[in-house]
Amino acid sequence: MGAALLLTAAWGCRKESDALTAYDYDESLVFEAAKTSFAAKFDIIWNGMNQYYALWDYEAEQGLDWDAVYDTYYPKFQALDQRGEDQTVTDEELSALLEEVLGSFHDGHFNIDVLNHKTGTTVNCHPSLKSFNSRDDWKAAVSTPLNLGYYANPANGEVETDADGNPIAEVCKTSVSFLLSRNLQTPGMGGYWMMARIEELEALPSLSDYEAFELQNLNDLKLELRTLNGKSDKQALAIYNQLQAKYSFLGIPGFDYIDPAFAKNGLEIKYALLKGNIAYLGFNHFNLGAYLDDNESEEEFDMSNPLTRQLVVGARAIWQGWFDGIQTLHKAGKLGGVIIDVRGNTGGSVTDSRFVAGALAPGRYIHFGYQRFKRGTGRYEYSPLMEARLGNMSQPHEDVTDVPIAVLTNCASVSMAESTALSVKTLPKGKVIGKRSFGAICALCTNDLSSYNYSGYIGVEGVTPVFGCVPAMASFTLDKRIIESEGVTPDIEVDLDVAQFQATGRDTQLDRALQYIRDGQ
Repeated sequence: MGAALLLTAAWGCRKESDALTAYDYDESLVFEAAKTSFAAKFDIIWNGMNQYYALWDYEAEQGLDWDAVYDTYYPKFQALDQRGEDQTVTDEELSALLEEVLGSFHDGHFNIDVLNHKTGTTVNCHPSLKSFNSRDDWKAAVSTPLNLGYYANPANGEVETDADGNPIAEVCKTSVSFLLSRNLQTPGMGGYWMMARIEELEALPSLSDYEAFELQNLNDLKLELRTLNGKSDKQALAIYNQLQAKYSFLGIPGFDYIDPAFAKNGLEIKYALLKGNIAYLGFNHFNLGAYLDDNESEEEFDMSNPLTRQLVVGARAIWQGWFDGIQTLHKAGKLGGVIIDVRGNTGGSVTDSRFVAGALAPGRYIHFGYQRFKRGTGRYEYSPLMEARLGNMSQPHEDVTDVPIAVLTNCASVSMAESTALSVKTLPKGKVIGKRSFGAICALCTNDLSSYNYSGYIGVEGVTPVFGCVPAMASFTLDKRIIESEGVTPDIEVDLDVAQFQATGRDTQLDRALQYIRDGQ
């Protein structure tokens, strides 16, 4: 009977079931038919969302009739299956159909991967990206990587200096793109050394057997390095490390192994002590625990590798400089304020709150809103609202909520970056400055909890013919509003002057945060 219920829920039925269907792993009873049928894929999407999604009441308020969606689109997916063997289904056609079905959903994280079994390509539908691309600041957000160069320049007088007159400002980058660039494009190292050596050998009137062997292998490596172009970070890093092992005998300076963990845990982190003792921290992802917590570092990285350890310790030192500076200055009554820059921050681990807003506030947590879970297989079966909390640092630290704290956001501030902004809004002198955030606040969690959260991922990414990234809960602000796809509205809205930033490095959004901290306006 259990198998019959499972099949009923997963194939050709839009009636709500009282059985929790096993969408959370590669269950053959659920996913087998979808390997060769578009209608079966649609059934998984429709029933999986019906069972897992936590914003149905909000979607209904916006006019979405999920039952009508089934009645309208199931026949269209059936029609794709009824095409002859000589008729393909293009990826563009499948993508357009998925956009019709799912394009109106509001949750910022939600997206669906569907395998087009006719072409072998996976097609993705991510509804919130459409609204993101329509915003007035998205080009500025994705095309202007922010830096502190203008402010660290002594001529501009915006950064405090140490006893030796050096600016108190540091940056550490461990992203795959940066590490590959460093290893391959640093003068005198990597690719530069390789090209110079090729020219040197080719200029010789004659070559020894080893020199001819070396030249051949250097030219082979040069050609093989081109295969990195157009690859994802994970793919490029895997290819690079294979080539590094294959050609290590050439002894190319700086052509070093890169820990694959940086594909997942790459980080850019910046610290500066700005004039007036304003402690600035900027970073692009909430994976700080992998760098700052000894146990997590050992889990995530190969800390026995000298280069890996050097990078992890370097990132840790930057955060430590920010935190220690705040502690010392506040104890002395000299801390002017704090700036947390999460523009372009893609979110990540909620436990990182203890290193950011939670390192500034007292108590065990910051109550920044409300949340609820699915608590049944029925579309509208939810838990009561409960407090949404971000944990504070458990170690003793200064309560610095008596000084101005500003969070900088833009439309590329996502998920945990947005929760951090909402948290700072609750503090006595906390302000959000910049542009409205992305609108992906409903949290994700692993499928380990799906059996009692009644929500989670649909399928297994890269394995099942349908994979759905579905948040585990619905999130609300303190005034109990849902702001998915809307984002966190700044207290002080200001555009980034892109032309000025590109010409001089001066940052109008950072300037506005400094103004707020310095004069309270």
